[in-house]
Amino acid sequence: MAVLRVNGLQIDTKSGEASRQGELLPLTRKERLLLRELAVRPGRAVRAEQMLTNVWGASYRDELPYLRVWMSRLRSKLEPDSSGPALIKTVQGIGYLLDVGAEPFTGAVQRSGSGRRA
Repeated sequence: MAVLRVNGLQIDTKSGEASRQGELLPLTRKERLLLRELAVRPGRAVRAEQMLTNVWGASYRDELPYLRVWMSRLRSKLEPDSSGPALIKTVQGIGYLLDVGAEPFTGAVQRSGSGRRA
């Protein structure tokens, strides 16, 4: 089992399971698959179409709004401030990337989006 440690998370790159401080996060099967798509290519942009095809199948290849909703859900479970994500970045015109240089999670959840870099 390969584990990627980033932003206070431990991510199993085979299963997509994620934990923080030893506690498994409650991710759905699809969220785990999406996270795995990013975790096996840390720091590299993954095409939205590739993520849609690999997670839902070829018939979903062009369903970008669908992917945006799922990525928002995933961010809300992984990020201390999902309105200013540090871990999962949107790469305009391409897709998403897992930022391995993300700021460490301190345990405090920031309520407002101010002061965070986008």
